[in-house]
Amino acid sequence: MEHQTKVGLLPSSQRITHLDTVRGVAVMGILIMNAVSFFFVGAAYFDISSPENRTILDWLVGGFGEVFADQKFMALFSLLFGASVLLFCERAAAKGHSPVRLSLWRNFLLLLMGSFHASIWEGDILFVYACCAPVLLLCRKLPPTLLISVGTLLYLSPIIVNALVVSVVDPAAFLEVWGDSSIKTTHLGDVDLVFLCLMYDVFARAMGMMFIGMGLYANGALIRANASDALFKRSLGLVTLGALLSGVGLAWTATQNFSPTAIVQGNYANTVGTVPMALGYLGLLMWWNEKTSGVLINRIRALGKTALTNYIGQTIVCVVLASLLPGEWMSRTTVFLLIIVIWWAQLYLAEKWLERYRFGPLEYLWRCATYRRMAAFVNKESAPNRL
Repeated sequence: MEHQTKVGLLPSSQRITHLDTVRGVAVMGILIMNAVSFFFVGAAYFDISSPENRTILDWLVGGFGEVFADQKFMALFSLLFGASVLLFCERAAAKGHSPVRLSLWRNFLLLLMGSFHASIWEGDILFVYACCAPVLLLCRKLPPTLLISVGTLLYLSPIIVNALVVSVVDPAAFLEVWGDSSIKTTHLGDVDLVFLCLMYDVFARAMGMMFIGMGLYANGALIRANASDALFKRSLGLVTLGALLSGVGLAWTATQNFSPTAIVQGNYANTVGTVPMALGYLGLLMWWNEKTSGVLINRIRALGKTALTNYIGQTIVCVVLASLLPGEWMSRTTVFLLIIVIWWAQLYLAEKWLERYRFGPLEYLWRCATYRRMAAFVNKESAPNRL
């Protein structure tokens, strides 16, 4: 098949550095939205007017996150996960393993890690990814164009589901599901329906971008390094289109005073805008990876290589900080300043860690458990000489 031929062109030992760059930026970007859940209670993740913004800067930070981060970096993560399923199967087969069996075992281990992570913070996404993996394996040999088309439709399908649900339930049910403890609806069936709608939204968007990632990997688009001006211009156009769509949705929601119904309906444009924006981010980061060298890009690649450790590490750090810092100190602006500090620390520590070790701590444990044998951990160059 065509996509098997194109994937097979990649040597099994070659690392695709631009995917490390994309993954590194994705793990940074996803913190912009996750931090809202860590530091604020209630509907703050969905409603940028909650908690009450104290300054115009708080509004700008909230709007920036909604337009440029919300859904976008999860979409990038999901896209990369889909591509990684094909990449892992290809390299497992090259080593003489059964790719499907080994991938299922690997994702069962991810399910365990996701369950542990969810016990710390309910916003975990690893559990969702592990649950999607068997479907991806079943569909991995579909033609690239079909994978991308199905993925796009699946990603956009929550718009229809949300539109149907919002037309029949009490709007207060959304607030209750979003975590506003002051709201108690008398219609428990509405709450259950909204919760199921939210679960479908998460799984459909995740799996949709995974299918797109599989398609882009299978047709070679994610493998080929590209620093052309055409890629830059096309990607910039996609980001602009996505930002405009997301911005229109946010502006309409604001005109409706951020009512629950308006938040859901305004998010339709954000969901549509996420597809071109995520693809635009992907293209710009691939272009930047080939055009740039230096400390920053090296640290971002290191962060991408240790993304699992840093994703869970972000949760642990933020949960601890949220329990220690007084709530009155927290605003969207101060949370964003904390995000910047965490970014700096993770970029620095990831680079320093990989100067000595081959894998991040959790990446190493996952690898050893996957293959059921110990792997080399310390870089030969950094190991002390022994007489």
